[in-house]
Amino acid sequence: MAGRQERSTAQRKPFVAARRSLGRGLAQMMDETDVLIAMTDLEGHLVAWNRALAELTGCGESDGLGRRLAEWLTDSGVRDLADIMAGVARDMEPLRCEVRLPAASGGIAAAAFSVIPVRGQGGTPVAVLAAGHDLTTLRALQSQVLHAEKLATVGQVAAGVAHEINNPLTSIQMCVEAVLRKSALASEGRVANVIEPIDVERLRKIQDGAERIHRFSRDLTTYARPSGRDVEEVSLNEVVDHALSFCEPALYEAKAALVRELAPDLPLVQAVRDHIMQVVTNLVRNAAQALGEAGGTVTVRTYRSGKSSVGLAVSDDGEGIREEDQLRVFDPFFTTKPAGRGTGLGLTVVRNIVLAHGGEATFESKPGSGTTFVVTLPIDCRLAVHPKTEKQPR
Repeated sequence: MAGRQERSTAQRKPFVAARRSLGRGLAQMMDETDVLIAMTDLEGHLVAWNRALAELTGCGESDGLGRRLAEWLTDSGVRDLADIMAGVARDMEPLRCEVRLPAASGGIAAAAFSVIPVRGQGGTPVAVLAAGHDLTTLRALQSQVLHAEKLATVGQVAAGVAHEINNPLTSIQMCVEAVLRKSALASEGRVANVIEPIDVERLRKIQDGAERIHRFSRDLTTYARPSGRDVEEVSLNEVVDHALSFCEPALYEAKAALVRELAPDLPLVQAVRDHIMQVVTNLVRNAAQALGEAGGTVTVRTYRSGKSSVGLAVSDDGEGIREEDQLRVFDPFFTTKPAGRGTGLGLTVVRNIVLAHGGEATFESKPGSGTTFVVTLPIDCRLAVHPKTEKQPR
């Protein structure tokens, strides 16, 4: 059979025992189910690779049966599942994991698995079984929802864009008119043709205004662009600063005073930068919109949370969330805002992004006393594009 390695009788015993443990009926059931199922013996040789996995990956069981799964998957591009199954064979500890797999289309597929040791007669371990489901479509849908929420947010800030651009444009226009007027007088010989300190100041105002418009336009374009899923080392404070520059129109419109309390020397976190920026932006805009007509204060704080996490807290001193609404805060399409001011997806997106990073999103609110949303992110994060494991209860 293609790809099978020749081994001695002694070496084949674990493989034969594991293969025999399947039984004809169980093997047939594994092929008929849509669940992704793989099995190796304790030495990592492939015992079973069902139809659903073959269709997802384009790798047929007959090509890998009897081979070491790690070698076979390495040849196909990624070996995450093999490494995790080898760990379960070594430690005999069940795990849940998200892994990459080669995709039949030639790209990379994402899948979630439960990996457990299989025991034979007398409780002796004979194999490792992985059962899971395809996450590729789910991840694509999540990306579409994230992008839709971004576009909705961009639409909501359209009115604020005019303010953000008009202010520096007005300053630029006034300074240019003053310089042109002086130039005209100088050309007529009515004033000295010299550059004075006030002229230098006007040029600086023109430069500052142009840079402010450029920065805001860049942030707006960057924010509206569909996000990737590239995990990188991210400075939470830098992401907060970037997001707050984008939130300036919303804060101005809400008459909100912004208080920054960013902890120095925070460790870098492994995350998708655009996604964390969206978390900050959604929370800050939500806090600004929670203020009354008289305005108020929005406080953004970062801090170290234990040895392995960092925290973000966004607070407002608005009216708070009614008790009857608090259980629905993270529900999709739930909003207490007037029509046209909220999609009902902002906090749902926040929660989903944070959970995907292995973090936690919570809030505290008392009617009349404001609200604080708290996000905790692990320093060492692995999304679906990287192996992500956690122990399963036995």
